[in-house]
Amino acid sequence: MHDEFLIGIDLGGTNIKGALLDINGGIIEKKEIPTLANTGPEAVAGRIAGMITELEITARERSKGVTGVGIGVPGQPERSTGDVIFAPNLYWRNVPLVKYLRRKTALPVFLENDANVAALGEQWRGAGQGSANMVMVTIGTGIGGGIVLDGCLYTGANGAAGELGHTVIEPGGPQCSCGRRGCLETLTSATAMVRMAREAMDRGVITELFREENLEARDIIMAARAGDRLALEIVEKAAYYLGIGLGNIINILNPDTIVIGGGVSRAGELLFEPLCRAARENCLESAGSIVRIVPAQLGNDAGFVGAAQLVLQNTKR
Repeated sequence: MHDEFLIGIDLGGTNIKGALLDINGGIIEKKEIPTLANTGPEAVAGRIAGMITELEITARERSKGVTGVGIGVPGQPERSTGDVIFAPNLYWRNVPLVKYLRRKTALPVFLENDANVAALGEQWRGAGQGSANMVMVTIGTGIGGGIVLDGCLYTGANGAAGELGHTVIEPGGPQCSCGRRGCLETLTSATAMVRMAREAMDRGVITELFREENLEARDIIMAARAGDRLALEIVEKAAYYLGIGLGNIINILNPDTIVIGGGVSRAGELLFEPLCRAARENCLESAGSIVRIVPAQLGNDAGFVGAAQLVLQNTKR
């Protein structure tokens, strides 16, 4: 094992990111190519296999072997078979990805949801390094999550654990894409922040945000930094609801670290100060007093770093 490297792949709807790493998570080489999802699953698998081959060549040039390949996929994996059950951004259903890759490479391949491997990456080499019990929450267009307990990824009875964005925070609240109302995702995500801004502007609230034709969450965050009253209210409201969600997570899982990632997390103290306050107001003091709530560190590298750690977790047993 000490003479071998790991390969981590982050399969996205737009790009495939991959890296060769040592067993301590150090990045030896990174690669990125377009996914070209419209070419079909076998063609995408071929592109992944080509990237794996190139990374293997780099390993051999350093007189090293490769223990295995971990892949994070944007959808629901069937871990026992290596199939991707559903990946909406790729337009995939029941795709035998591991089978495809094993035809093209002689390496063990392990599959996991992309949010889960990002959590593994942050726990191994990022903001959660040294944490045995960590939760990662990613705030973007939606809300993603991953849970690490006792140093290992926790996926639940049938792999559905970590869907933090679909915990109901406000019964009867805004409609969610999942069909329910008042999910955390409808109250805290980038999409939710834009919706709140548009609803306020439709009511005639005066704001600098009127200047933005294609309003995005980052515009709201920038306006809040500049002191725009509506933008500040929206960021504080999103932070408050997220704090309630985190308070529930703290009470249920008692993590020592919560890592916040995704585009909205870049709001900095504007988000983190009210968020941490709301989280601690909504959990037991004994659990809240020991938890760190921190921004993610690895950025776009988290997926392939965590995918590489997936190899270690599956081969050390």
